Amino acid sequence: MRKGPVFLFATIAIACGIIIILALILPTQFWWFVLAAVLICLGIWIRKCK
Repeated sequence: MRKGPVFLFATIAIACGIIIILALILPTQFWWFVLAAVLICLGIWIRKCK
C-alpha cells in the first residue's frame, strides 16, 4: 500500500463518511460519551508523551 498525501486524504474521507453515517443513526447522548472518552484518551496520551 502506498503512503503519501493521497493515502492520507482517502483515509480521512473514509473516516468522515463513517462518522456521518453513524451520526445519522446513533442518538446524541452517544456522541457526548464518545467526546468524553476521546478527551480522556488524549489527556492520557499527552501525559505519557511528556
